Amino acid sequence: MSTCTTSPVRVALIGAGGISGVHRAAFELHPDRVAMAGVADPALAAAEALAAPFGAPSFTDPAAMLNALDGKVDAVLVTTPHFLHLPHASLALERGLPVLVEKPATCTLDELRQLQALEKRHGTFVQAGQMQRFGQEENWLKRWLHSDAFGEPRLFNLDIYQNIEGYISGKDSPWILDKNRAGGGIVISVAVHILDLLRYWFDDDFVEVTALGRFDPPLQNDAESTCAAILKTRRGMIGTLNSSYTVARCPYSQRSMIFGTRGTLAQHMEQIGGGYAGPYFLSTTGGLPSPEWNMMYSGFENVAGRMAAEPGFVSAPYPAAFVNQMLAFADCVRDGHPGENSLARNFNTIAVIDAIARSLATGQTQAVPPL
Repeated sequence: MSTCTTSPVRVALIGAGGISGVHRAAFELHPDRVAMAGVADPALAAAEALAAPFGAPSFTDPAAMLNALDGKVDAVLVTTPHFLHLPHASLALERGLPVLVEKPATCTLDELRQLQALEKRHGTFVQAGQMQRFGQEENWLKRWLHSDAFGEPRLFNLDIYQNIEGYISGKDSPWILDKNRAGGGIVISVAVHILDLLRYWFDDDFVEVTALGRFDPPLQNDAESTCAAILKTRRGMIGTLNSSYTVARCPYSQRSMIFGTRGTLAQHMEQIGGGYAGPYFLSTTGGLPSPEWNMMYSGFENVAGRMAAEPGFVSAPYPAAFVNQMLAFADCVRDGHPGENSLARNFNTIAVIDAIARSLATGQTQAVPPL
């Protein structure tokens, strides 16, 4: 395994598509901690556009890049389409290089197990790009959700939508529509975010799921266009996931309601067009009953405002979660050990997606495979 003893950590990028752009901020803002060592993409112009401002070389072939940069790379970032995550992460692992791979880490549970075997064989590691684990508000909320103010978690309702027609407009042969290349439909491509975030917040795993779905065009090869699922976790939480690609005129939106014995977390868009997720709000009874009707609607606080009032708080813009993730990955590369979003910790996220797919195919409740 490559060990990085100098700063910055030298990262080679495989993939120069749209998602690579949000990772760019880490290299721009923290050149003392991460450096772009090279970029590989079949579209050489895209690779050059990403690499040139950092003085990094460009390639069309990732294997050729890693061979050419042998001894000059400490880690690899994979931002290619889902079906390429396994082969591209494998290229790095076989050279003893740790990898940060965009979500989903793999298309299937079997592929994830293959990566785990490669980790063990080559003495290195893979981290899954579940960037919401590194958001400012998400981390503040994790502490609150484990406090007496929230109490024992009981129920969750998770909603996440994307208008796929708008997303693919102008794109040639979009692979995201094809289950054989994306690994599935709305769940693996979009709902993966909110499923993983719930697990992170509560240090919990899903154990059972019952799902119904639709398979409308333009989705292909049995990729689900819409999914409604009932889930149960190891800690006894129950809840729903509603997700769809075919929501006419609906903006990309993520919403959640999570209920504990003493508190509630709510996330809604403030207005149409007001941001893909909207702000978080929380409220707590402090253990007291709320018998009067009006009391149920009082006491909700904006989480961002609550955080801003804390001494020493410094607000960070949207890309901060991606930046924080990259910096944490760099620290793990230096230490030689996987961190918060290791494959082991990501296993249940891929496993529940696998179970949802089996439930959609069979119409039956499915157990989520254990690690």
